[in-house]
Amino acid sequence: MYRLRDIEETVQQTAEAIAEALMIEVEIADPALVRIAGTGRYRDGVGRVLEDGFVYRHILRTGDAVIIDRPGNHELCRPCARRGSCSETAEVAVPIKIGEETIGVIGLIGFDGQQGKRLLSRQESLLRFLEKMADLIAGKTAENVQNRQRESLVHRLETVLNLLHDGLLVVSADKAITHHNEVAASMTDLTAGAVVMLPQIMDEKKLWKAIEKGRGFSGQVKGRRVAGHWYCDAMPIIREDVLDGAIVILKDVQEIKRLVNDTTVSDIATEFSQIIGNSMKIRELKALACKVASGNSTLLIQGESGTGKELLARAIHQSSGRSQNAFIAINCGAIPETLLESELFGYEEGSFTGAKRGGKLGKFELANNGTLFLDEIGDMPLHLQVKILRVLQERRVERVGSSRSIPVDVRIIAATHRNLEKMVAAGEFREDLYYRLNVIPLTIPPLRERREDIPLLIDHYLEHYCNLIGKQVNRLAAEAASLLNRYAWPGNVRELANVVEYAVTMATGGFIGLKDLPKRIKAEEPVKLQDDHLNLKSLEREAITKALEAAAAEGCKDDAAKRLGISRATLYRKIKEYGIAERKVFS
Repeated sequence: MYRLRDIEETVQQTAEAIAEALMIEVEIADPALVRIAGTGRYRDGVGRVLEDGFVYRHILRTGDAVIIDRPGNHELCRPCARRGSCSETAEVAVPIKIGEETIGVIGLIGFDGQQGKRLLSRQESLLRFLEKMADLIAGKTAENVQNRQRESLVHRLETVLNLLHDGLLVVSADKAITHHNEVAASMTDLTAGAVVMLPQIMDEKKLWKAIEKGRGFSGQVKGRRVAGHWYCDAMPIIREDVLDGAIVILKDVQEIKRLVNDTTVSDIATEFSQIIGNSMKIRELKALACKVASGNSTLLIQGESGTGKELLARAIHQSSGRSQNAFIAINCGAIPETLLESELFGYEEGSFTGAKRGGKLGKFELANNGTLFLDEIGDMPLHLQVKILRVLQERRVERVGSSRSIPVDVRIIAATHRNLEKMVAAGEFREDLYYRLNVIPLTIPPLRERREDIPLLIDHYLEHYCNLIGKQVNRLAAEAASLLNRYAWPGNVRELANVVEYAVTMATGGFIGLKDLPKRIKAEEPVKLQDDHLNLKSLEREAITKALEAAAAEGCKDDAAKRLGISRATLYRKIKEYGIAERKVFS
């Protein structure tokens, strides 16, 4: 909104300048007919509403200039009470306009014959002069509004920037810091109003080299005024193809780690009481795990797939002195060998093709002061086993592409479903690493060895999935419960949970019957545990023998591994492990 009263001092100065130049009284009014400025007899009336504003009201309505040569007798003077006895001798008035909006009126008034004659004899030149004065006042008014809008915008931007958790610096082309937010001031010890150069607060060489090439920069920079490191993102400011400066955003490395900790401390059930089971084996396992949780010893959890190795690791972490820090889990068998090293140890910028600018923190660094869970450690390549052993011995890590070692305080919990002792004997796993990991072994029994826990687990998952899916299923029919208790559960607790979820989804009444169970469960023959010939090892030995016989019969003896879906090295290890007579097959 344009208001003359916002530049009242400027308007008054303009009125006085006009009066001095023309030797004629001047008044300037706004759209409410309030006198904003005045000279001579009008000065004392500044701030008051004009009593008789008939001429000005016409100008405000039409936007046209007016010349009154016979005050008191002019058509616009008809409503005036002083019509016929007006003290004025002449009047020239012009609108003050911004675009199509009239924001005020400038009036020149003569009170004697000489002033009247001066006004009327120079009408055209006076009109042009007043229009320029009106344009000057309009320009100042618009400029004032723009300045206020700019100040408001700057204030809003400053408020937003000060709400950021990161430090922000605006740097000129000569590296002078021209603006900064409060976080940046705190991080770099900047003082408001002081002229500070970027090299004074950080080692900016790599950063500015990228900026000068018109590229962005991401990476760690070292502080100078304040000791420590920041993670920095910077972008050049280019104006008309010329470098005009840069925007630099600073993140505190320790704050990044804290945020990682906050997001990686899982809300998955991690208390020992939430590990379902009341069998002797489970009670003994939980008692041992609870006992060792408070220490810092490396742990090795062994058990078949689906037994809950990660859940036990999380419970141990939650019960340890590291519970307020990160629990980082990585599956060594699920990540390609080419990526596993950089995931574990991180990398420096430019260390390999495709590496992110600024590098990347590895899992060891992210887990600092917390727990690193190495799942499926048996699938880790031998050359990485050497690096893991070195970390366990020295408590330091080196990023890929770096020669600098970084100290870490991490508790390692490893897990595997494989027999590491036999892998060591076969040369597939390092013996020294095995003994480093196996400080305190914890073995989770398979579900088939703790069948008394099956009803407890079924009740737990039945309640869980009923709440999750939004169905009311109260129980299992007797024949369904009997079948689930007889089933072998090769997938252990994970498979049981999936079966209960399927059954709850399929159930149409208040209970789960045989028809609601997966077909594979109903097709399974009851397991005769007392028959040693039907255990898993016997079945595996039989499958290998049949594959070898079939491959030999077809004249393609090496095809046995493909038939079994395993590598040749694993096949020969299994042949040795089970004592299968190769000469009978490969003769």
